[in-house]
Amino acid sequence: MSKYYSIRTKLIAFMLIATTIPLLTSISMTFIQTKSALREQALEENKRLIYQASTNLNNYVDNVARASLAVYNDPNFLRNLAKLPGDYRAVAEVYTTLQTIRAAIPDVFQLYLHSFVSDQSTLITNPFPKREERKQAYSNSLHGKMDNGSSDIWLESAHMSHTYGFKAASPDDSPRTVITLHRIIRDTPSPERLGVLAIDLNMNSIAAICNRLYDSTKEQIYVVDGENRIVYQGHSEVSGANAGGQLQPMAASSLQEARNLAGTTLAMAGHFEQDHSIYVYQQLGSNYADWTIIKQIPNETLYERATALTWNNAIIAIAALMLVIVATLFISIRITGPLKQLMRYMNQIQAGRLHVDIRLSSRDEFGVLARHFRDMMDTVNNLILREYQLEIANKTNQLKALQAQIHPHFLYNTLQSIGTLALQQQGERAYTLLSSLSKMLRYSMRDQTCVTLREEAEHARLYLELQQERFGERLEVHMHFAEDTLAAQMPRMTLQPLIENYFKHGADVQPGKGLISITSRRVDRHLIEIELINNGPTIPEDKLLEIRGWLEHQETLSDTTPKESARSESIGLRNVIRRLALNSHPGQSAEIKINNIDTGGVKLQIKLYVGE
Repeated sequence: MSKYYSIRTKLIAFMLIATTIPLLTSISMTFIQTKSALREQALEENKRLIYQASTNLNNYVDNVARASLAVYNDPNFLRNLAKLPGDYRAVAEVYTTLQTIRAAIPDVFQLYLHSFVSDQSTLITNPFPKREERKQAYSNSLHGKMDNGSSDIWLESAHMSHTYGFKAASPDDSPRTVITLHRIIRDTPSPERLGVLAIDLNMNSIAAICNRLYDSTKEQIYVVDGENRIVYQGHSEVSGANAGGQLQPMAASSLQEARNLAGTTLAMAGHFEQDHSIYVYQQLGSNYADWTIIKQIPNETLYERATALTWNNAIIAIAALMLVIVATLFISIRITGPLKQLMRYMNQIQAGRLHVDIRLSSRDEFGVLARHFRDMMDTVNNLILREYQLEIANKTNQLKALQAQIHPHFLYNTLQSIGTLALQQQGERAYTLLSSLSKMLRYSMRDQTCVTLREEAEHARLYLELQQERFGERLEVHMHFAEDTLAAQMPRMTLQPLIENYFKHGADVQPGKGLISITSRRVDRHLIEIELINNGPTIPEDKLLEIRGWLEHQETLSDTTPKESARSESIGLRNVIRRLALNSHPGQSAEIKINNIDTGGVKLQIKLYVGE
């Protein structure tokens, strides 16, 4: 029985399926639900954080804008712009106002003032201020030299600082990233522009606000303007930006879609997913800065807790699964062990051991079944003991009688060959043949029913050696036995009677050279085939049909009668057929085929079952 159909295999498979599927389903559902819960929780928390940061950043920008209003709070500042550069007192008062603005804003890097009235530019920076006469501001496009109806105050996005056309204080002063607040100074309430003020701001306050929003080892933070240019980017290995200071195209596209949907809303907020990350964003809503704070959270960071929880559940599930496997094996062995033992007893009985001692001590249904089976076998043994033993004794006696029938033919032909040598005075050759004859007689008298093909092939070789001495060059012999067939068991004296038929019926009447070929090969793991071919006369058709009739009915020893035994022309083949039938495995009778060869001769094939 295949192991795949056993109760133990089915029980183990059922228990594993019944345990594994619920466990895997539970783990999967837990992971999915945990991911969903963590995602919602992370979104809510980060939205609150970013909203608070946007409020702080908006307040910071508003404070800078309010500080720049000092140019209007000083009643003399607007008049002093017109007095420059000749009035040194006016110059000093302007310096004082600019220093007041610088002191009010902690992140001021430098201030630049250009007066359209006096054509003077002033730069407040370390270590001392600078001023010079100019016909126009440093940059018309930034400082609104041409009136295009734009706002009087706006923020320039992050850029590298410069000296507004002044000579650098030191060659070692390197540019830094700054944002710039630009304010046009008007002669209120007149719309006339008196000058322009530019305040360069360090990124320290922005960095301080943003750094509280993210974990630099796992996340990233951005502040971008309305053109998706990066104003500030956190110091993190996680990057969603291009080298040119722009968001990745896909993230920028998603953010722009959100702006389009929000329309004129200044404080849009939300999230989107791109590049295996989730982006949470919040617009400042400032009148001066069209900025948006964006936090990038990679999926592995977002679902880190869910993954850890899933691994913990998986370890527990694996431990539980191992416990179930051990328990299943224990239970299956306890249930199927007695059944397998009973099956082994049945196999022994099937092999002929009818007196096997069936011992099962269990008190369950299998123990009851075993005891009933043992009682049944005792009854069967008592009923068939006499008939079975008598039948075996009868078959043994018949087998010995059939083997004894071979000897006269063999001795007659062999002694005739040796006598010829004696007449020719070849004593050494006669001795060799007598030695071969003694080996064959010793082999034939062995008290052994079955031998190996190797032994039977050696006996056939000795026999043919004697016959070759008799026929000389008129006889050609070919023998080839496959190595993997030589250990096969078969009845003793099987090959020699079949070979002998050729010398009884064909060797003397055949013209030319005689040929005998004996080969063996393995058909499959259970069967071998022995083939005997000779080039003697063919068997008459009616005789061939009669022989095939014996082969089809596989005559048993009980069919033997004195009349049949007296028919000398078929005694050898009949003996072989009966002995093969007597010694075949139960249900695996030997298969014998005999055919004439079209070119002359006879081919006989024997297939033997050699077991597992």
